[in-house]
Amino acid sequence: MHSPQAVIFDMDGTLIDTERVSQTAWRRAAADLGIDVPERIWNAFVGCSMPDAHAMVDEEFGDPALTDRLFAHQVDLYYEIREQALEPCTGALDALRALAEAGVTVALATTTIREHAIPLMDRFGMTPFFSSMTFGDEIAHPKPAPDIYLEAARRLGLDPVACVAVEDSVNGALAALTAGMTTFMVPEWATPTPELTKRCAGMLGSLSELPALVLGR
Repeated sequence: MHSPQAVIFDMDGTLIDTERVSQTAWRRAAADLGIDVPERIWNAFVGCSMPDAHAMVDEEFGDPALTDRLFAHQVDLYYEIREQALEPCTGALDALRALAEAGVTVALATTTIREHAIPLMDRFGMTPFFSSMTFGDEIAHPKPAPDIYLEAARRLGLDPVACVAVEDSVNGALAALTAGMTTFMVPEWATPTPELTKRCAGMLGSLSELPALVLGR
């Protein structure tokens, strides 16, 4: 591939292992409430907006009050577990450092709102690597709509086709591809379809693989 003008990263599950914490909290919350949630719903939650996730559970169980209790309990557990167990994803800091040292512009495009995302980025020393950050509360439509990637490219003054996107979720990868970006996935909790796999530039085992692919080394 030609050297990109920028690499734009998702945050949750891509740079910071919030998905592991989130999935643990979801499963524990469901168990505490005695709810048997199908695995397909947990998988669909990866890269999903909260309103869409809420609608999925409502449709599955037909009990909005139960859905509210599940989501409230998950939030409490998430913050409890996050304080103890949250870590950067494998290779994340090394990948950011390698790209920055090579002079590659690095940006962020996360569905998470600014007030929640910045403390996490600061916690792991990631914030200084980014030339630009775009957050979920700054765009009209969440992933899989391409809005956040189009806005991230606009803020950089770049054509989206000149950018590489890095994602862990199906919705995120679809958003980046629709925006016209070369897209790499690092799937852990999500299961990409064969069609999505073909559309992406690569499926990575970790971010440790990314710099060599981007820099052509």
